[in-house]
Amino acid sequence: QNELPVYWLLETMMQKRTAAFAPPKSPIAFTTTMKSSASLYNHYHHHGASGPLSAASSSNKDLSKIADSEEITAFASSNGVDLQSTTNLFRDYRGVALAKNDPENILGYIEGFVRPAGNILHADKMEIFKGALNTARSDEGFSGGGTFLGPGLLIAFVCLLHGKESGCQNVEFLAIDDAEFQHKRLIRYYKTAGFREVRYVGEELKDIPDRLVWGGCGTLMTESIGGILEKCTRIIRVAKGGRI
Repeated sequence: QNELPVYWLLETMMQKRTAAFAPPKSPIAFTTTMKSSASLYNHYHHHGASGPLSAASSSNKDLSKIADSEEITAFASSNGVDLQSTTNLFRDYRGVALAKNDPENILGYIEGFVRPAGNILHADKMEIFKGALNTARSDEGFSGGGTFLGPGLLIAFVCLLHGKESGCQNVEFLAIDDAEFQHKRLIRYYKTAGFREVRYVGEELKDIPDRLVWGGCGTLMTESIGGILEKCTRIIRVAKGGRI
């Protein structure tokens, strides 16, 4: 009897993991597991390479350069966005942005998992819903997320804090290439946020391992979590009119 190829087993495992975190249809489905980002990081107490995110373990230098979960959620709330996040036993995570004055209006989400080795945060999917943003803009309390990068920056910040607390040093994701124009826009967006290109994952034989992990073709991007958090903190604090 022929053995199943390794790549088939890997693909099956990734499909099961993805199915466990299907795109949200309604926030009601997550009310039993969803926590506010502030409570999430108070509840989970991981001891990774960077240590737990707490005032007692963070140096004054870190506190001045990187916003904590309370600062980011307060900033989001003041700009009409409610941030929520959740994890599970498989080390998967999800961050969700809801319109503050309309919890049924999901603005976007990011999901992924901590790699088994523990030092890389794998960002599997990010979606921002244009129709939801247009609906939210009809509310005078919504300002588009407070920065030029929109709610995506806020959701990413919460997820990156989770990665930092879990001991991850770097974040990786694939800017999917399903349309040339959109692909270029994605790369520009993430470069603005501080990410750098690693390589293009195409349809060649050498790209099969990467395609099995990411599920398609696109540009692999990465950066240190600390570097992204520092840059995003500066963007947020400039938007608040405070000091960098």
